[in-house]
Amino acid sequence: MKMHLKLVILMRYFDLHCDTITEICRKKTELSDYSGHLSIEKTKGIRLWRQCFAIFVPDDQRGDAAISYYERHYHYFKKQMMVNSDEISWQRSLSEITGDQTATKTAILTVEGGCVLAGDLNRVQQLSEDGVRMITLTWNGENELGCGISSNKGLTSFGFQAVQEMERRDIVVDVSHLSDAGLDDVINCTTRPFMASHSSSRALCEHPRNLTDIQFGALAKKRCLVGINFSRGFLNRDSQKASYRDMIKHIDHFLGLGGEDVVALGSDFDGTDMPADFPDITAIPRLYEEMLRLGYPEKLVDKIFYQNAADFFVRYEQSKKQ
Repeated sequence: MKMHLKLVILMRYFDLHCDTITEICRKKTELSDYSGHLSIEKTKGIRLWRQCFAIFVPDDQRGDAAISYYERHYHYFKKQMMVNSDEISWQRSLSEITGDQTATKTAILTVEGGCVLAGDLNRVQQLSEDGVRMITLTWNGENELGCGISSNKGLTSFGFQAVQEMERRDIVVDVSHLSDAGLDDVINCTTRPFMASHSSSRALCEHPRNLTDIQFGALAKKRCLVGINFSRGFLNRDSQKASYRDMIKHIDHFLGLGGEDVVALGSDFDGTDMPADFPDITAIPRLYEEMLRLGYPEKLVDKIFYQNAADFFVRYEQSKKQ
């Protein structure tokens, strides 16, 4: 009981990826009390909550269709931020993300799927002005920037240009879903830190969406960030047996590769199936408590749950000045 009270008072949580906005827009429901994995109401047990909300743009949306799809979801997100402004603050710019941290609940807008650019480099500036602070380059298929895990192709010439323009416009490059060849290209061409917002360890669960030890080491060397994905299909070779304890195994594996400053959390809430013993965001304090019970230092646990992600955006901001 004492531990539970301490968690309510002290716990901080920074989540690098969820699909909740896409889902509530599709279902025409509200962020405040959505019945899925994540809602404002379900975060009551978390003192400080920062959430990256992704607009997921499917592979089959291209050109004007992709733009229209994004616009519809973008306006729905803005509406949710407005009607819930007393509960959650939208951090539109990099300076807002790295600046005043007094707000207890904050949102960061991201996009999953580079087809949102519709093959037009000028769209990067528009998305930056919209407040988009991260773009996942691909989903599982191929788009104008490159290819996801469906085929091992690298970035296209437009993809290289888009990555460069994203860095110039303060939009973080996200390599989750990207093919191995595409990830190699990003490692070799980027000048600023990037992240894998929702990817786990391929050594523990051989899913092509997960990172190999060599890939993780390359990201750590570039001072990037890796968010552990909570999807049961990325945690355990037998997805039906996946548990929140598997999350700790993936965290521990990356820590063993020198990831103390690199490992973070990227739940994929409302975009995948969770383990049976981890139904939604209300289980986050249980994961935190379990890591403390297992003997992980509280400072390290706080880094994984919050501080590493916060520090990444500071590094990212500073990298533009160098």
